[in-house]
Amino acid sequence: MKTIGIAIMLASFAFGANAASQPNLSVLPWIAPSTVTVNSPYQYTARVKNIGTKTATSVTMTIELPLTNTSPTRHILGKLTGLQNGCSVVSNKLVCSLGDIGKNQTRQVVFNFEYPVSTKPLGLVASVTTTSPNEANPGNNIGAYAPVVNYPDLPITSANVLVSHCTGTNLTSFFECELYPSSIASFTMTLEPGGSISLPYPGYFGNWDQNISPKQLHFNVTDGADGVSFDGFASGLSCFEGMATFTPASSYVSAYKVCIQ
Repeated sequence: MKTIGIAIMLASFAFGANAASQPNLSVLPWIAPSTVTVNSPYQYTARVKNIGTKTATSVTMTIELPLTNTSPTRHILGKLTGLQNGCSVVSNKLVCSLGDIGKNQTRQVVFNFEYPVSTKPLGLVASVTTTSPNEANPGNNIGAYAPVVNYPDLPITSANVLVSHCTGTNLTSFFECELYPSSIASFTMTLEPGGSISLPYPGYFGNWDQNISPKQLHFNVTDGADGVSFDGFASGLSCFEGMATFTPASSYVSAYKVCIQ
């Protein structure tokens, strides 16, 4: 009886040990800047650690990137570069094969990304999967990153500007226009000292200001009936980018790039 009892106890202990031996992938906090300037490349590092007690097999990390609102085809909203071996873009996501990850081991994915001026929230989300069937806690397999977006100062007192734009529904960024160059039209105007606007089109007039910040530009242009109102942010040393809405109200919007000539 003693021998049988010991055998049963050892068997139970072995079963319990096997049940507790599981991989547990945990996405660690991003290594990334807390503040990013638009149209500037930064390096981003997403990490995953196996905090479990068993190897996680065939681990894949997927990075979700911001997407355009273009239709019918959507694109990555920003410039993705510096991909490492094992990573590729699949359906507008960065997908990286990390192989097997043993207990207490960490793997990372490093890449470069540039955020454009956009009205939509910008950020990144990393998630991981494994072919191991018994991962302990899938709830810690995801980690999000959202930076504070910064714009350069671009104060002006007067300027001749070239306004480039495209029009559609649900647009969020001039970056979307640049994906389809044939959709871009342009016109010139002069931002006069004191806040008035001169245009080479009879009957059109407007006003402009930087009342909120030297990082921002606002203007209105109208013929007295129809009009357009622009709000944008500096995207570099000579241009502002942003969105324009119409009067009378319309379901269409325009993405504008306003560059000092």
